Amino acid sequence: MLAGFLLLVAIIAQSFNFIGGEENGEPVRGDAGAEEPTPTPSTTPEEPTEAASEEPEEDDESDEPSEEPSDSGEGGDGASGGGDSADFPTPERPEDACHPDDVRVTLDFEEKKGEEQIYPAGVDPSFEIVVVQSGDQDCTVDVGPEAMELRITSGDDTWFSTAHCQEGNTQEKRQLEWNGHHRYIVTWDRGRTFDDCRDTDQVAGQGTYYVELHGDYADDVDKRRFLLNG
Repeated sequence: MLAGFLLLVAIIAQSFNFIGGEENGEPVRGDAGAEEPTPTPSTTPEEPTEAASEEPEEDDESDEPSEEPSDSGEGGDGASGGGDSADFPTPERPEDACHPDDVRVTLDFEEKKGEEQIYPAGVDPSFEIVVVQSGDQDCTVDVGPEAMELRITSGDDTWFSTAHCQEGNTQEKRQLEWNGHHRYIVTWDRGRTFDDCRDTDQVAGQGTYYVELHGDYADDVDKRRFLLNG
């Protein structure tokens, strides 16, 4: 009887020890399990961070082509800056038109009147035009009334133009050798002209006027100021 009772006590004591071991082991496993997922979220955000840092580099590279149109625009601007003279071929024969870069045109008064160019009543203004050719090849310049237009203005009003009401062939070609020149005079009778050739008896009165030249060889010539005093 005593032996049976002792055996029963031993079995019960062993059962309590087994149950207590399981309860003490669960927190240990729980702690270990809590440590394992900790590094996982810390490494996961690093990957998109690196990818995001690489994207701006691609944007910087995409900005490079924007510089190419600006260069071509400057080049384009450089080609248009040559002016109309770029359309003229280099003369090879005396009959060929002179290149504008080789022609110098001057405009002045036939008779100088001092610091102020004043024309009294009864005196018509007259103007001297000189064309000089500096190219190596002999060539031709058209000094006709349309190709080398002389224009007289007062304010925004055009009073006279040699190109008004011209009929037929108005060319007046002059062949010029190297350093050769052509000089001619244009006189204004103070009468008014119109491009539609209307009849008028209007005569310029007292006031300030300007004379200027227009044409392939004359657009850079400075205009001159003069006064009509009666």
